[in-house]
Amino acid sequence: MRKAFLIFFLLLATALPSWRPALSEKLPDRRAVIFPSGIKVNAEVADTPQARNVGLMFRDSLAPGSGMLFIFQEAHPYLFWMKNCKFPIDIIWLNEKKEVVFISEKTPPCKADPCPNYGPVDKDALYVVEVESGFAEREKLKLGMKVRF
Repeated sequence: MRKAFLIFFLLLATALPSWRPALSEKLPDRRAVIFPSGIKVNAEVADTPQARNVGLMFRDSLAPGSGMLFIFQEAHPYLFWMKNCKFPIDIIWLNEKKEVVFISEKTPPCKADPCPNYGPVDKDALYVVEVESGFAEREKLKLGMKVRF
């Protein structure tokens, strides 16, 4: 019996490290994004090319009160698509002053290739916030409103 327990314990001990992230894998940073009404969104930060490319792809849902904050190195008219996304979202583009410059409400998942692009073609953004669908309408977001984080 002791031998069986010892073998089980050793097997379990060798398997446990594979269940947690490797030390080299960093959990994503999070920031509180505060909208004009005072509502806070706990946003996962996407500030690397890889994190920005993946975004919310392949996730089953976005919890209420959470989102994703994309931080770019330079301001440009960034366009987003909904490839491999499973649920609609609101996408909010912000300039370097963190003012809303464009809103795509209830942006649907992409159903067929090629996927449509969303975003301002004539306005530069330095930040983009993705939140649950209907958020912009509930918060009565308008162009020019300021966001904090």
